[in-house]
Amino acid sequence: MEDNPNRYTVEQEKSTDAEGETDIYNITWTIPMFGHLLETKAMEGFRSPRYTVIEVPDTPFQLKVAFFGLHADLMEVYYLTTTSSIVKLSLKIRYEHNFNRDISVDNQAVQANEWQRSAALNYLGSIDRNRYSRPLLMYFKCTVSQARKVVCRNIPLVHTPQLSEDFETLLTNTGYSDVTMKSVEGKEFRALKAVLAVRSNFLRAHFLHNSIESVEIFVMETPWETEVLKDVLTFMYTDKAPRVDDAPDKLLVAADYYELLGLKSLCEEALCKTLTVENAVETLQLAELHSANTLKQSTLAFIKNGRAKLVTKTEGWANIQSVEFIKRIYDFIVADDSTDILAAALNEIGLK
Repeated sequence: MEDNPNRYTVEQEKSTDAEGETDIYNITWTIPMFGHLLETKAMEGFRSPRYTVIEVPDTPFQLKVAFFGLHADLMEVYYLTTTSSIVKLSLKIRYEHNFNRDISVDNQAVQANEWQRSAALNYLGSIDRNRYSRPLLMYFKCTVSQARKVVCRNIPLVHTPQLSEDFETLLTNTGYSDVTMKSVEGKEFRALKAVLAVRSNFLRAHFLHNSIESVEIFVMETPWETEVLKDVLTFMYTDKAPRVDDAPDKLLVAADYYELLGLKSLCEEALCKTLTVENAVETLQLAELHSANTLKQSTLAFIKNGRAKLVTKTEGWANIQSVEFIKRIYDFIVADDSTDILAAALNEIGLK
């Protein structure tokens, strides 16, 4: 596709590996005059997200950007594939020297026609919007293997059974332990600082700040129930959460606390599967409190899909105390998803 400065453009190149089993798509999405677009009236004054969705020609991919905030302060980037696949994603975003992002997502099983959140760009208000002529460039490299059978993400894609089993044994074999994690009921779990620190940035910082060489076993009190703490430690050691469906709400809180993004994603997925009219409000509140954006957007879409009136009759709705919370739900419901926000902004500044 030729470069057209009067609109956003998408270009793609495809290659296939020697075995013919893996396709590699290099996709470039160019959004012209990005700083100017953010200053347009089309981008301002909305509490609900505004979207642009594009289909990438001759590929199974669609791309989406979503703008949030009254002044387009946050932009999120998503992709969707029309076939269930195993996808490895590399995304480079370029605008100016202090607003560049590099994101990579290792191989993961992706269900067909489900939006996958790739990146979140915060603080758009801090970029130099006076550089009106500068485009925003997004370079996607998608390595795709056809999934013969896409299974629950709870099972790691790259599976090394013996390694996982050995690490799980470490959790029960306390001979080398140097830290004790204690639940609110007083149940103690012996663990290795090295394992916990490499898995959780929060715990790594905690151990560095509270380094006490004179104490053989460091005891750490936690606010978690025994089963929740056990599940957290199991995930840290094995990258699995076999009981995530038992109490995904409680486990989500712990995953957010310890900055375990993989576990948090599994909890969001489990909660999405159990959405009902009765629990939609509580689920949305949980998602907002713990910055679980995938769960938040799924819950809002669930409510919007013909269930809003029913939700307003639930006990959860009756217990809402925040007018702003109600307004955010309302704004999302009445938002026009068909509007191409980038096209509207480009039209405003005369680029058609």
